[in-house]
Amino acid sequence: MRESGFMKSTQPRRGALWAVIVVVLASFPGLGADDITTLSASSGWALSDAVVRGRQPVAEGRMEIRGLGELTFDPSEIVTLRPDIFRPGHFSVFDVLVHVAEREGVEMEYVFDEALQTHRLLTLRGLSGWWYDAHYEGGNFDRTVVPMDLFPVKDGMNIVVYLENPMRLDAISEHLRQQTARQADRDGPVVIPRVVLQSAIETVEFVDVTVVAHNSRSDVFQDGVLTVLDLLLSLGEDGFLESLGLQWRAQDGELEIVDGYYVVAIEADGFAPESTGACVLTHQVQGETIFEYLSAHTHTLSHIHLTADLEVLLSPEVVEWLWICL
Repeated sequence: MRESGFMKSTQPRRGALWAVIVVVLASFPGLGADDITTLSASSGWALSDAVVRGRQPVAEGRMEIRGLGELTFDPSEIVTLRPDIFRPGHFSVFDVLVHVAEREGVEMEYVFDEALQTHRLLTLRGLSGWWYDAHYEGGNFDRTVVPMDLFPVKDGMNIVVYLENPMRLDAISEHLRQQTARQADRDGPVVIPRVVLQSAIETVEFVDVTVVAHNSRSDVFQDGVLTVLDLLLSLGEDGFLESLGLQWRAQDGELEIVDGYYVVAIEADGFAPESTGACVLTHQVQGETIFEYLSAHTHTLSHIHLTADLEVLLSPEVVEWLWICL
């Protein structure tokens, strides 16, 4: 067992910002308990590769660059600049930006910043200070802080590149810089200093959680790439979770492409939230530098977001999870 620890509290935490990441089982008719994969110590904490077949982008996509307009792209023409992260056929929002800028002859300068461990856009059209936002079909723009070269592209998504508030952009860069420095100082496995599970009546906190890759999305990511879902799976392997319920959803009603794991149940020692009505499990990657620049999310249950299995985990200070039933 890797070294981790936990604290338990029955007092709800106040003031946290939460991103609604997963729409849970109760919201969708026709889906029953048989559709849920329940992981536990007896079953093991690995997901079957046979379940996951996330589709590669194939349809014509669109990206808006503020001040330039909306540009289209053909996914078959894009090759990722992060082959260390993405499997062939998959790519990021940054890959799209580089592709359309080169095709349209738009002046663009960028570097891979070792201190941030991501590509940094220096100038576009002679201007500096650019950032982006993106969402999948069925979602809304969330003012993301996910590095641009780590946000996976799917068919039907919306992407906008815009000039960001300099203070917010600096905070995002510092947030990434601190994560890189934390991992460099450790020079070993990724360890998250604080992980929080919270329901309406209980809070469980885990400290110094070592995260290992489970390759649950080997259809999209290279082996060894960590995701936020790996954090929960690692807690399970360490004996801190009793069970975890996951559901693979290929589509949702009229939304043809979802292709993500939904966390529909979780149970730890003394932490077993009930599903009363329509419930959501939310997560938020936190850090002191970035906290005031995170946006609260007020989406309805019909919206589709970046699921935990598709959000690459770096080395943040805190990852918080909240179980909500509406």
